[in-house]
Amino acid sequence: SGPSLSRSSSLMKSTKSYSELKWADPPLEALAEPSTLTVSFANDDGIGCSAMDTAVPPTERLPLDASTTALLVVDVQPQYWSECPSVRKDFPDFPEKLSQTIATCRQRGAKLIFVRADYRYAHSPWLAQFERLHGGRPDMRSEVPCDPNSEEFKWEDFATPEGGDIILPKTSWSSSSNPKLMEWLRASGIDTVLVCGLITSVCVQHSAFSIFEAGFRTLLVTDACGDRGRARHNAALALYGDYMYELVTANDLDDPERGLVKAKPVWLSLDNEAEGKSPAGSKIGKVQDTVLTTTMDKTGATVVRE
Repeated sequence: SGPSLSRSSSLMKSTKSYSELKWADPPLEALAEPSTLTVSFANDDGIGCSAMDTAVPPTERLPLDASTTALLVVDVQPQYWSECPSVRKDFPDFPEKLSQTIATCRQRGAKLIFVRADYRYAHSPWLAQFERLHGGRPDMRSEVPCDPNSEEFKWEDFATPEGGDIILPKTSWSSSSNPKLMEWLRASGIDTVLVCGLITSVCVQHSAFSIFEAGFRTLLVTDACGDRGRARHNAALALYGDYMYELVTANDLDDPERGLVKAKPVWLSLDNEAEGKSPAGSKIGKVQDTVLTTTMDKTGATVVRE
């Protein structure tokens, strides 16, 4: 759930791409001999302006290894999809693309985390201000409890957890408002997180921010996200896409050559000494390049390490 600014009503009627907000190249490093980039934009009066910035050459996307990748599905629940016509209107392909993304990750061995909003005045202090700003709007909810024993607790048919998946309730817009998310990612040996779901400019964005800040490689699956209007969705991606997180599509992940690489079996050696003496030790790398061992962290969780 998230706010809808009063100035955005006219924007929602359009399908603006917000190309004036996009970084043509990643602005994170300076070249030895920096080239220049002109960024064009419009001021509040609609008058064209320009600014100069240093540019760096675009980088090729790194491979995606399913064995160290998790898919974070944010707030795909009736309150924000089947009961939210302002989202469904501009994103008719969302169910198909999210279903494709989930299927690709399952088939290739990535971990899946389904995040549910659990917004209650008892543990969500921001709700009072949100209610003051947006109370009375039919497409804005205040309290959204997460109670699996309630008759109202449902999943969308195209995004339902299965055995082995993780379900994570959150108390605020960022999925990391539940500290168990970061604990689980690190304990599971995850280094890359694919983020998708609802709402792009609010809970998806905040979740991607926190994952990026925690040091994980972060990618947003653009067509497996939705917002209260295409313009808000496009503006969010234009501001931070390929700046803070990488942008991919469901088809990108599904691509058999350049997409998500299927997870390989994991070999756990008995001990390093035995591994060195065993004639089969050198052959383990043919199944998986890295031989792994396990240790326990201070929480008692099993951690797979090189």
